[in-house]
This record gives sequence, C-alpha cells and structure tokens, in this order.
Amino acid sequence: MKKLLMMGLLSILLVVFCGAPPEGELEVKPTEGKTGSDVAYGKLTEGELQKFMKAFPAAKKELENSGKEFKGGDENIESWLGQFATVNKDIAGLDAKLAAAGMPWNEFWPAFAKTWMASIAVMMAEEMDEMEEGLKEVEEQLKNPNIPDAQKKMMEAALNGMKEMKKIADKVPQGNKDIVKKHWDELAKLFDMN
Repeated sequence: MKKLLMMGLLSILLVVFCGAPPEGELEVKPTEGKTGSDVAYGKLTEGELQKFMKAFPAAKKELENSGKEFKGGDENIESWLGQFATVNKDIAGLDAKLAAAGMPWNEFWPAFAKTWMASIAVMMAEEMDEMEEGLKEVEEQLKNPNIPDAQKKMMEAALNGMKEMKKIADKVPQGNKDIVKKHWDELAKLFDMN
C-alpha cells in the first residue's frame, strides 16, 4: 500500500527532475491554444522520442539552474502540464539551448508531456493488481467509524489521487506506452527513476 501511495505521489509531485529521427516519423503540429492534457494524449512517435531523449539533459540543466518551481497544490497532473507548457517564457535562453540540442521548445514540451504521461501509465500498469487491492483496502478502512476525521481526509485524498492517476493512465494511447516501454531503461536514467 505504501509503495502505491508513494508511486502515485511521486508521479504527481515529480517535476522534470523529476540521434536524428527516421525520415517522416516526426510531424510537429502547433500547440498554441492547446492545454497540457490535449497534447499529453497525442501520438508519440519513435523519432519524436529519440529527439526528446537527446534534448532532455539540456532542458533539465536549464530548469535546475533557473530555480523555477512548479506549483502542484490541488492541481492535477494535467493542470501541471499546462503550467509546464509555458515555462520557456520564464527561462531566458531555454528555447535557444533546446534548439541547439536538436529540439526547440515548441517540439520539446509536447514530447515531454506525451513521454511523461506514457511513463506514468507504464509504471501504473506494472502495479495495477497491487493498486486495485490497495484501492479496495482504503475504501474498506474508510468505512471504519473509529478512524479520526483527519486520517479519513488523508485517506480520501490518497484514494482520489490513485483513482485520478488510474483514469489518466487509461487515456494514454497504447502506442505511446509501447514506445516508452521499448526505451524504458534510457528514460529511467533521464528521469532519475532508478
């Protein structure tokens, strides 16, 4: 149960510290006016992921150096992605450094959103049986009248968080999950998920 809660919380709270593509595989569409969730559930291509993995270290370094903090609060991960989509406006030179790494911001952040959501979905799929059991366990415990209100609120928040993460993972296209699984070891190193 603790492992599931930690996975869910890490997925929500982990922020960012958290090869040329084959011809014709990367079609970048404008993302202006789209929310993080609109972009995050789009199709991820092999070429796009390759470029993302090459550019990610430059983005990570610039984000770390900027000291920029992302406010999670009561927002869900989809809202957080929307906030992340405009971070290039707050960090001078970020777009130029990413362009030099082979993937300008307007290509990088959608690739990040799709890769991140697919990574969460892959992690959740690996723990789905245990997660389902954990959800049932928490729901049963919430029926206990002897549990203090403060503890119930924390349990309800954790339960809602797990349910929200499950909904999000279910919306990720299977092709995105397959590509991320194929490159899991590389992505785990990039995202420091070891």
